[in-house]
Amino acid sequence: MTASPAHTFIHRVGEPIEFEGYADDFENAVAGVQFSLDDGVSWTTYPTEGVRSDRGVRWTFAYTPQVPGRYLLKARAVDGRGVPASVVSGFAFEALEPLGAGGAYGDVAVRPVGPADLREGKIFRSRALTDITATEATFLVNGLGVRSIYDIRNQQEVARRPEPYLTGVKMVAVEPATESRASNSGRRLAAGVIGEYGAPEERMCANYRRYVREYPMIGMVLRSMAAEGVPSLVHCKNGKDRTGVLCAVLLRLAGFSDEAIMDDYLLTNAVNAQRTEEEFARMSAGMTPYEEQILRSFLEARPAYLHAFFDEVDRVYGSFTAYVSDGLRLTPVQCASLRALVGEPR
Repeated sequence: MTASPAHTFIHRVGEPIEFEGYADDFENAVAGVQFSLDDGVSWTTYPTEGVRSDRGVRWTFAYTPQVPGRYLLKARAVDGRGVPASVVSGFAFEALEPLGAGGAYGDVAVRPVGPADLREGKIFRSRALTDITATEATFLVNGLGVRSIYDIRNQQEVARRPEPYLTGVKMVAVEPATESRASNSGRRLAAGVIGEYGAPEERMCANYRRYVREYPMIGMVLRSMAAEGVPSLVHCKNGKDRTGVLCAVLLRLAGFSDEAIMDDYLLTNAVNAQRTEEEFARMSAGMTPYEEQILRSFLEARPAYLHAFFDEVDRVYGSFTAYVSDGLRLTPVQCASLRALVGEPR
């Protein structure tokens, strides 16, 4: 018994799953096929017609799970006397909870880079995996087939919130070269001192321009992805800025339009909406309305930031093409490998 469509084993609550198989009762004609979803406690019979004793029957069965969890579908043939065959087929499957905001899965907010559907992705992005659950880990490894994970947080972030190694997955920590200094930005995003960062969006635009000159990790990760050619996941702390820039570069390299790249980048706001509001409520105590605007500019992805990054690419390298070859040091062969992983632009 196999699942159809055969290319996926990722199923979701509320979506029909179609199974297909072959039933045979040896010398007896198959009068029906029985199915059970409670480990054989009860069976539902679907009659067949015109089946000869020397032939089996091919069947299809559709089921729509209503609650998340693991299931076992059993199937067996039954003859004209109502006697079931002794041979029973079984297919174990799991139905996942509906996807969250922005089509992301789980609390770690996994979503594909390029395709609209997780099931079609080869490269994925997420938040930090520090608190990943066993179910989420199984989904990454067995459901999505992820074989490499790139953690692009800085050394201090990794030390404070280490994440577990997942069986069967290579975990790569890529630290930006200029981030050896201790990070105290969280302590400076407070009432009375946050104004030192300048006007809303000013500091974040500067940060994004700095990514062009000071973050060789973008090229390191992309070259590794291209060389391995396996499903991969990349993340920073919140999956917003560093991850957002790397994925924007990857999408532009793959030929996606500026509009599609910006839409994907800004989708992070929907994915992180609840977490952003929680952080804002925690950090904005005692702030003036103007300070709150500055804080918001740090917590959100904004078009001005990505524009600042690509404008800096053009200023420093003259063109995106030159940035790819001279800045990221990607060869045409590596670029072709990355395009194959991302898929056709949508």
